[in-house]
Amino acid sequence: MKILSIDSSSVSASAAVTENGKSLAEEFVNNGYTHSVTLMPIIEKVLKNSKSSVADIDLLAITNGPGSFTGVRIGIASAKGICDAANIPCFAVSTLEAIAKPLSTKNVLAVSVMDARCNQVYTASFYMGKRETQDRAILISELLNELKNEKRDIVFIGDGALLCFDMLKSELNNISVADEEIRLVHASNIALLAEEKIANGESTVKSEDLLPFYLRLPQAERELKAKKS
Repeated sequence: MKILSIDSSSVSASAAVTENGKSLAEEFVNNGYTHSVTLMPIIEKVLKNSKSSVADIDLLAITNGPGSFTGVRIGIASAKGICDAANIPCFAVSTLEAIAKPLSTKNVLAVSVMDARCNQVYTASFYMGKRETQDRAILISELLNELKNEKRDIVFIGDGALLCFDMLKSELNNISVADEEIRLVHASNIALLAEEKIANGESTVKSEDLLPFYLRLPQAERELKAKKS
């Protein structure tokens, strides 16, 4: 199965073409530009570098959140456009699960953390590739309370990893931060997760059923709600 996988849900953007678990081409950017500028060019580049066209793709896999509201919307809209045009099925995976994928073979508690501002993080924990908590938006102080009795080695991974490490290192002596080169989402890991989940019986969806996953309302809606209350 040839998969085009994309991510634009956090500070970075990534795209890859894989076939039966093998990466044919992958691009990763974290240059501060908006994903509306970076995402489509890197999708075009990985298709070209893998000597593929959209017609060759069997599945589009994407992270659907949590994460940046704008970034998630850009990714979902791009995926829908590609899938509608080429009649390709979709498969969505949690951004937090994709973040933790590089640690799935390590004997550590992988704690995916994305900076959600205001001392909050989007977070989920995984051990040896198995999910231990649901995706949540919580205060970093709440995360501390959850982890303070944890005996396993803890590795923070994601764009909030350094933030959490700096805030919690005086309270926890079993924490570290994932290496920089694996800390953010790489699209090839999205494809691997999609293949694993489909092999375990999960279903693909049509483009019209591909939806973003938000853990809280966008800032504009939160501010409007606060004014009304």
